[in-house]
Amino acid sequence: MLALSGRPDAVILAQAPTKIAVTGQTFVANLYLPSCDSKCPVVLLVGGSGGQIWDYHAENLARRGFAALALAYFSLQKMPGLPPELDQIPLEYFQNTLAYVRSHGSLDPERIGIAGVSKGGELALLLASMDPRIRAVVAFVPSSVVWQSLPSSAAWDRAIDQQPRRSSWTYKGQPFPFVPYAAATTTDSLADMYRRSLDQREFIERAAIPVERIKAPILLLSGKQDTTWPSSLMSEMVMTRLRAHNFGFPHEHIAYDDAGHMIWGRRTDIPATRRGGTEEGNRVAQDDAERRMLEFFGRHLASAR
Repeated sequence: MLALSGRPDAVILAQAPTKIAVTGQTFVANLYLPSCDSKCPVVLLVGGSGGQIWDYHAENLARRGFAALALAYFSLQKMPGLPPELDQIPLEYFQNTLAYVRSHGSLDPERIGIAGVSKGGELALLLASMDPRIRAVVAFVPSSVVWQSLPSSAAWDRAIDQQPRRSSWTYKGQPFPFVPYAAATTTDSLADMYRRSLDQREFIERAAIPVERIKAPILLLSGKQDTTWPSSLMSEMVMTRLRAHNFGFPHEHIAYDDAGHMIWGRRTDIPATRRGGTEEGNRVAQDDAERRMLEFFGRHLASAR
């Protein structure tokens, strides 16, 4: 295997990674395993509110010498073993994956990174704030706070006040404090609803993700024209909190001017512009964000701390 250099164009492996559907565990995932001279650094990948397994970037990372564990944590298609909605998901589920990494003979438990997109970006920051085993964090279009859960896609439901209000995440049986959704108007975009929800200062303070507790470098990537939620604004809220606490690890926020929510990868089922930005702006952002993620993990997981 080629040595990790932090340059994605310099470490592409000729041999395709092995894809393994992880079975017999308390979680659902696909493991992409490259050929490593010794134990491979590993990146956990968590998707957003669509509930999909993030296979695209998992294979891409594995072709650069990283093992990649692409996790599912709920399933709108009712995949066996998973809850059907993004509602009160226990963080112990993800900590079980870290125990799996530690027990796996081909994975290096001293070189674990995490990447998440959208709700998965919220999750990546929250989980890393609680677990020092995570050594590098990339969050695409993330949140700065824990949000209300999404039973039956509640954030898209104009009858939101009729829905039960619960947290997206729990730990040891207790829900995390969360920001509830402000009731949407008929003229609101989804991002407008989230912006108005962020005006609820009494909830924001309690539900803010304690990112200052993360023991790892952080890379945030957002689109300034995000029409799903205000990811650039929330990423700046994360950066402000890190600066206020004199955060001791490298941290950076890249915000793309002409891009929307879908800077995290290419989809064929819907155009990227449906979630904001221009066609060219999203393409440029997708290419650059992917490059930055690969370089970031190459730099921070190339050797154990």
